[in-house]
Amino acid sequence: MGASRAADHNRTAHGERNVLAMSSPTLASGQDRAPDQAQAPRSGRLSAVEIDKSFLTNRVLKRVSLSLAPGEVHTLMGENGAGKSTLFRVLAGIHRPDAGAITLDATTLDLRNPHAAQAQGIYLVPQEPALMGELSVAENMYLGVLPTRGRLPGRVDWRSIRTRSQDSLRTLGLDIDVRDDARHLSIAQQQLVECAKALLRGCRIILFDEPTSPLTSREVGFLFGIIRRLRDEGYTLGFISHRMDEVMEISDRISVLRDGAVTDEVDRAGFDRSRLVSAMVGRTLSFDRKRTHRAASGRPVLTVRGLTHPSAFRAIDLDILPGEIVGFAGLIGAGRTEIAEAICGLRDKSAGSVVLNGQDITDASIPRIIEAGLVYVPEDRARHGAILPMSIRDNATAGQITRLQNPIGLLDRLREAEIAKQTLARFRVRARGPDQPMRELSGGNQQKIVFGKWMSTNPTVAILDEPTRGVDVGAKEDIYRLIEELSQSGMAIIVISSELEELIALCDRILAIYAGRITAELRGAEITAASVGAAFLGAGSTPA
Repeated sequence: MGASRAADHNRTAHGERNVLAMSSPTLASGQDRAPDQAQAPRSGRLSAVEIDKSFLTNRVLKRVSLSLAPGEVHTLMGENGAGKSTLFRVLAGIHRPDAGAITLDATTLDLRNPHAAQAQGIYLVPQEPALMGELSVAENMYLGVLPTRGRLPGRVDWRSIRTRSQDSLRTLGLDIDVRDDARHLSIAQQQLVECAKALLRGCRIILFDEPTSPLTSREVGFLFGIIRRLRDEGYTLGFISHRMDEVMEISDRISVLRDGAVTDEVDRAGFDRSRLVSAMVGRTLSFDRKRTHRAASGRPVLTVRGLTHPSAFRAIDLDILPGEIVGFAGLIGAGRTEIAEAICGLRDKSAGSVVLNGQDITDASIPRIIEAGLVYVPEDRARHGAILPMSIRDNATAGQITRLQNPIGLLDRLREAEIAKQTLARFRVRARGPDQPMRELSGGNQQKIVFGKWMSTNPTVAILDEPTRGVDVGAKEDIYRLIEELSQSGMAIIVISSELEELIALCDRILAIYAGRITAELRGAEITAASVGAAFLGAGSTPA
């Protein structure tokens, strides 16, 4: 494939392109969306009827019945491990149900694999984009359905692939060069390309599994514009999200799953946050929780002075006290994560110093920094936090390999298993046991294991980058409670979050970061929705 592509054009310098076109695109006709099919599959009512699904002894779906209708966005809500993604994968032909039926307008379907589902017009846009980085965007869009030309078998019509792929992206308003390798796309761009693939294949039943998880608010708005146009054209749309505000905004109907069973279903007229959360977790949660702020005391456990990176941030000064929870507030790209990575030794800095517990760790190696008591829980668990093919046990103990070695250098497997069991219990992870592969867990349970991996090293300071990304409201409460317990034990914690409510709920102090600078500091009673919202936009106090 690569050779054919190289022969057809000279590659230009790669660079991340603007994912959004400024025009308001009109969706293409059915013929344009499915250029390789004689007739695009129709929209229809897709129903799950008494679906059961188990993985070994773990029963994930329990006689689940629901219907997705044309012309509406039907959202699935539920805690991590409730069965939402598994149900969508059954509907998309990825998993075979153990019992029950899948029907399209009352006709029973035999969805043996994703190709069979796509032939019926059903496409799943996954939570984590699955593009192949070494292939071009166009090749990814046609992977598995390469069109041929002429009478010679195997002669791929590369010109048609590029032209139709580019046209498909443009109908969605996406300004992406289909000749570029997929590895040069941002996560957001990859997610939107997955959406375009569904339209290119002529699918009119599209299931979105947490598509907004990696997107900025602007990109979410753009995606929601696409979803609304699809809905208005009569597409059948399924949607999964843990973000309550998004669900309330985009949904026409909501079904709630708990422990693999449907516990509630409401249409737009009946939407109520408390009702939905109660149906999800079986208990009432408060959306008005706010940390009881207290004045931290003692000598700083972390001191940063003049930390600078020429293109990302400059002149960063901060002191973190024992037991203090400090929030980094700001828009994506403001420099929050870059500052955290520099403090933890994951990013170069051109100037400044970092002192932890009296030790200068400015130029220390990452293992030495971890051993000194500073850990970083990254935002992107799939790429940087978890080793998905390995077991829960291996992931839960990956942060302290040297501590688990015996005098001859072998790992203490019994101690490993003990730590993994403690992590499962402490973080309420839904899993069969320590030997289960990480890739079999839901996204939220993977996040809990990544979180537990670093907490088990007993750090003095922990930096948590979007600690509840992709986590449902019930699991959020568990993580919030744990963060507060760690704080009460004396651990200093930095929380990076894009959620205003999360920062208000957790933090004793909030630092506003804008364009690579700390522009304001909020404490105690100063921490309000208005002040933190202004901090995100760079407004407010004089630079701290």
